[in-house]
Amino acid sequence: MQPIDLVFEGGGAKGMVFVGALEELFGEGKYGFGRLLGTSAGAITAVSLAAGLTPEMMLASLAEKDETGKSVFEGFLGAPAPFDADAIHRSAIRKLLGELNMPFVPDFAEEKIDDWIARRLAGSERGRHLFSFVERGGWFSADPFVVWMERKLNEVEKDGQPRQLGGSTLEAFFAATGVEMTLVAADTTWSRMLLLNHRTAPDLPVVWAARMSMSVPLLWQEVEWQADWGAYHTWNPTAERLEPNDITDHVVVDGGLLSNFPISLFMADREDVAAVVGPPQHKNVLGLLIDEALPVPNCPPKPASGKSSSFTNLRTFQRLHRLVHSGNV
Repeated sequence: MQPIDLVFEGGGAKGMVFVGALEELFGEGKYGFGRLLGTSAGAITAVSLAAGLTPEMMLASLAEKDETGKSVFEGFLGAPAPFDADAIHRSAIRKLLGELNMPFVPDFAEEKIDDWIARRLAGSERGRHLFSFVERGGWFSADPFVVWMERKLNEVEKDGQPRQLGGSTLEAFFAATGVEMTLVAADTTWSRMLLLNHRTAPDLPVVWAARMSMSVPLLWQEVEWQADWGAYHTWNPTAERLEPNDITDHVVVDGGLLSNFPISLFMADREDVAAVVGPPQHKNVLGLLIDEALPVPNCPPKPASGKSSSFTNLRTFQRLHRLVHSGNV
């Protein structure tokens, strides 16, 4: 079996095409994989492959339905968790309401009115999404994704026994699998790319590494780096070693924001790169890139009309969507 280092591009829901590519690649047992590198949807594929999910198992996961008969992936657009009274009172929305003075209304009465409006907003379904968008950086919660990812990693078997990898840190995940895997995320506090693996972030839970890498800005809530996740290590060229950095409370989002297809990391022959993503052990590197310009045989026609989500109907989202895609032309 010939091992290949694999790089998976980010691509949202379109990333499910990687499963078909893996079926073709591994189908006859001619090829295996070495190092894995993934961004966004590609990160989910990399984690699944490293944990031991076969392409057939991944395909079965894509077909999963919830108790209502909907695709399990629709559930990843989860409703935001409720905001408590203190969070509502300290919110930017409540602050804005306080700055909008009502004529002829006494201050003590206006304070109560502002509190009432903020509580009503946070308590309604759409209002809670608005609070999530403003306060947590995303219209939807991705909590259902974390639960699903933990479950899938716990279900993978080795020698007939579940591996229970769902609660693993990146260090424990590497110790259990032996797979050199790196996931790409973007630290917006630092304005730099994060390369998440057992060297750079050993105490980070693997499911949260995937969660950060797939966290499309404004769609899913941002992730704040927790103190329990330990330090993030970067290369110090003077000392020529990895050194820890405290990034507690840094805001982290989808790696595609800074590097959607980081194949250059596996192509570079440099000591600092090897110290982060691992030294090359195989001569072959294969990048799986989603080319949306290619025709797809037997592809069902796109529906002429349909009900879109309230989020995608927002003018703010539509403007941002146009800006992002204009930059990719």
